[in-house]
Amino acid sequence: MSFLYVYEDGAKLSFKQNRIFITVKEKSLERSLPVEGVENVVVIGEVSLTSPCIKELLRRGIKLTFLSGSGEFFGKLESTSHININRHLQQFKCYEDQDFTFKMAQEFITAKIRNQITIIRRYERNRESAEVQKGIDELQMYYKKAKEAAEKDVLMGYEGYSARVYYGLLSKLTEKEFKFSGRSRRPPRDPFNSLLSFAYTLLIYDIFNAVEGKGLHPYVSCLHAAKQGHPSLCSDLMEEWRAVIADALVMYVISKGIVKIKGFNILEENKGVFLKPEVAKVFISEYEKKMRTQAKYLPYLDFATSFRRAIEYQAGQYVKAIEQQDPTLYKSVIIR
Repeated sequence: MSFLYVYEDGAKLSFKQNRIFITVKEKSLERSLPVEGVENVVVIGEVSLTSPCIKELLRRGIKLTFLSGSGEFFGKLESTSHININRHLQQFKCYEDQDFTFKMAQEFITAKIRNQITIIRRYERNRESAEVQKGIDELQMYYKKAKEAAEKDVLMGYEGYSARVYYGLLSKLTEKEFKFSGRSRRPPRDPFNSLLSFAYTLLIYDIFNAVEGKGLHPYVSCLHAAKQGHPSLCSDLMEEWRAVIADALVMYVISKGIVKIKGFNILEENKGVFLKPEVAKVFISEYEKKMRTQAKYLPYLDFATSFRRAIEYQAGQYVKAIEQQDPTLYKSVIIR
């Protein structure tokens, strides 16, 4: 099963004879693929779909996600067959349990910091920088303090401190032309943040699909505050994967010269920095390669699995935790 990304402005998706057709009249292009091999469809930019195509996607339970050309999420179209009301009710019960939500939040945050430390160490190996080592020591300190925190506000404070240190270290370890000053979003103010934002958008809606596939409510969370229009549970579950998948991918495409500094545009209306369409296509291709990479990161499996399937397995572990109202049943992924 695969994800279908359609990012050619003016493209139209249609359906006939058990195949999805992608047509771009302006370029006299037409491609097709069997619908049986498609798990999700992501359309980016000015892409249209015929009614028969939409109906077939709904009938088959294939999720359809709409993103802007710059990676902004517009919405999703899907059937309601995945909804599990009893599981939703269990989530709301856990949401009201402060001990449960705090312990889950602590699990997410400490795993996030641990994985950030690992990513920094990977890129610091041949540099032997005292400044970078000092930053790693700070992250270690915040990790320990987060493990020992007894209140959510205190925990979130350590998360904020560690994030500032971490992004500062990433800037020191990336290529000179991609150095940046802190995390910026909505809009991203530099090429590095533009890549991060795009990677996080792709990742969070991979997690969205996994969450809904397990019958979970994507808007009922433990760590992130409930907010209109934001799938906060997906943000919770993304914490352990940010450094592992998104940040590592951004560092990789920069270090290998796959994405170059000239591959970005600055929008006049808000001074945001975004990937050029042709470069976004390359980045999406690298993201898919990453998501299909096989790894043995899950301690409860004795075989390797792709990152995408690992995310689904982790969503399943979260289901166990809420069904038994036991936060200790969920163990975040830790890389080494």
